[in-house]
Amino acid sequence: MRGLELTHWRPTAFDARIASSPGRYPRRVSQRAVQNISALGGGGAMAAIQRGALGFFDTFRYRELGLRCRMLSDVCSMDGVEGGGRADGGFVIMRGGGIPALNVIGYNRRVDWSELVDRLQRVVADNVTPELR
Repeated sequence: MRGLELTHWRPTAFDARIASSPGRYPRRVSQRAVQNISALGGGGAMAAIQRGALGFFDTFRYRELGLRCRMLSDVCSMDGVEGGGRADGGFVIMRGGGIPALNVIGYNRRVDWSELVDRLQRVVADNVTPELR
């Protein structure tokens, strides 16, 4: 996190990025984790998983994960993994690896800060520990 500015102990500006670490290690993510990641980026990956053959898999391999929020004036400008911009305006949050390969794409580039906090609270309130290795 960089450039954190607070007013009355509430964030008013920052640039935060969460990403997978470089290096060689097992990278697996559960369907539940994919659902939670999708909820943060506004993607609809879970509907595709639940409808299709991907629903038979409990976990998926991934090459990289990344999510970025640049907050200013109560709005987060969202982005994903470095170099993950798409021609359709979306951004890659999770780049799949192996078989089956599953990419999580976000499309909501501008998210109200309070909406993002609500999404995070819903993920936490589910009280289910997603598997992310």
